[in-house]
Amino acid sequence: MDIDKLPAWARRALDPDTPMTEARETVRTMSIDNRLFPTIRMIGGKLVKLKPEQAYDMSIERGDYIQFDSEAEATAFSKKLSKMIDRKRPMIMQGD
Repeated sequence: MDIDKLPAWARRALDPDTPMTEARETVRTMSIDNRLFPTIRMIGGKLVKLKPEQAYDMSIERGDYIQFDSEAEATAFSKKLSKMIDRKRPMIMQGD
């Protein structure tokens, strides 16, 4: 998938100039109904961890989930996204 076609939450997670949580997370994802969505979002300039139901409802409302044909595809993409983030943020992810 072309990075430019990813939802804003995924592009933000890939951007090394954007903040991380205290646990050094940029995003966490889950999937329901073959839809991948974030459970950590930038809200009001801060990263906020949402409960799964809140995160899913917000992704539906915003239309910024990624639809897959199966849960397995959603999980595989989530893992791929994590690897992409690791490559984009290598120094930050390893600590100071």
